Amino acid sequence: MNVLVLGATGLIGGHVLRALRAAGCDAVGASRQRPADEGEAGWIEIDFGRMTEQSDWLPLLAGVDAVVNCVGIIREARDGDFDRLHRAAPVALFAACERLGVRRVVQVSALGSHPDAATGYWRSKGAAEVDLMARRLSATIVRPSLVYGDDGASSEMFRMLATLPALMMPMAHGARVQAIHVDDLTQVLVKLVLAQGEVPRELAVVGPRATTMAGYLGALRGGMRAAPSLVLDLPMPVARIVARVAGMIPSSALTPESLLMLEQSADGGNTADASPAAAMLGRPLRDPVSFARPDQRIVAAWTWGAPLLTVAMAVLWLVTAYVSWFGWPRAESLAWLAACGVPAELRQPMLMAASLADAAVGMLLLLTPRRWLWALQLALVCAYTVGMSVYLPGFWLHPFGPLTKNLPLLALMFLMWRAGR
Repeated sequence: MNVLVLGATGLIGGHVLRALRAAGCDAVGASRQRPADEGEAGWIEIDFGRMTEQSDWLPLLAGVDAVVNCVGIIREARDGDFDRLHRAAPVALFAACERLGVRRVVQVSALGSHPDAATGYWRSKGAAEVDLMARRLSATIVRPSLVYGDDGASSEMFRMLATLPALMMPMAHGARVQAIHVDDLTQVLVKLVLAQGEVPRELAVVGPRATTMAGYLGALRGGMRAAPSLVLDLPMPVARIVARVAGMIPSSALTPESLLMLEQSADGGNTADASPAAAMLGRPLRDPVSFARPDQRIVAAWTWGAPLLTVAMAVLWLVTAYVSWFGWPRAESLAWLAACGVPAELRQPMLMAASLADAAVGMLLLLTPRRWLWALQLALVCAYTVGMSVYLPGFWLHPFGPLTKNLPLLALMFLMWRAGR
C-alpha cells in the first residue's frame, strides 16, 4: 500500500511514517527538508504552505492509496500561516485526492476545532474539516488532545516543568486535558489507514482520563519518581501580560492565542470519550502516569538546572570581582599578595587584573556561555587554590572555608565542562 505522510518530521508524522513502514507499507514522508537519515526515494521535499492549488498536489498523488496529513503549527511565524497550512493547503490536497480517487484520507486535527471557534488555530483546522466532510472520500478526521512522546518538544518542556520544586502557570488547576501517548495515537492512525471497510468519519483520540494541567505534571512527576512540587495558578491578568511578552519570542509556545485556548479548555472542550479509541486498539490506553520514566528525571532537571547553575556561577564571579576591588580592605588584600611573594610594584596591578578577570568570566557566562568557559574557570580556581595552599595555608583552617568551598565548586565546574556543549 502506497501512503503519503505529510508533516513527517513532526512528532506524530514521524511516528506514523515509521509505523506504516513497519507494517509493510510503501510509506513516503513529506516535509520542507529531508532528514539526513532518509533516502531520496522515501521522501518528498515540499513547502506545504505553497501547495494551495489542486494542481500542486496532482503529480505527488499519482499511485498513492492513502494520505495522512499531520501538518500543524501551534503559532504563526507570519500572518496567515494558520490559514495557509491548516486550511488552504489541506483543501487543495483534499480536492486532488477526490479527483484521483485516493482510497483513504486521514486528517489529524485537534479537539476544539470549528469554523467559528475562538482562535485562529481552531478556526483554520475547523474550516479544513468542513471541506473534507463534504467530499466523496473515505476519510477520517482525528482529533487528539495533548499528545505525549519522549522525543516531543512539548513533552520535554512538560517533563522539565514537572521537576521544578515550585511554579506558577496559567490555568494550572482550571484547564483540562486528556493526554494520549503518541504510540497509542500512531496505532489508531495506522489502523485507519489500513482498514478495509468503512471507517469513522470523525474520531476523538484521547487518553483514558482527563486531568488538569497540574494533574498532568503530577503524573509525569510520578513516572519520573521526581520530588514533590507546588503548582500554583498564575492569575489571568498577569498571565495575559506574560503571554504578550512571551509572544514576542519566536520559539515561545505561550502566546495570547494559546492562552485563550487554555482558558477555553476549562469547560472540557479538550476532553472526550476515550472508549472509541480504546475499542479500535483493542486494549486499554496508556495512562499518563506511565508516560515518563525515572531515567528521564536527571535530563529534565538538568534542562533548568544547567542555566540556573550558569547564572549562579556568573553572579559569584561578578560579586567576587566587586568585593576584591571595592568591598574588601585594600591593605589586607595587598598583604596577602605580599605573603605570596608578589613584588610591591606589582601588587596593585595584579589585584586589578584579578578583579577584571573575575568580572570578565562572569560577564561571559551571562552573555555567551560556552563549554570552554568552564575549563577556563577550572584553571583559574585551581590556580587560586594551589597558590593559596602554598603561600597562605591557614585559609584551609578558616571557619568560613574560603578554600574548602573550592572543592565542590571545582567538581561543579568539571561537571559543567564535560556535560556542556
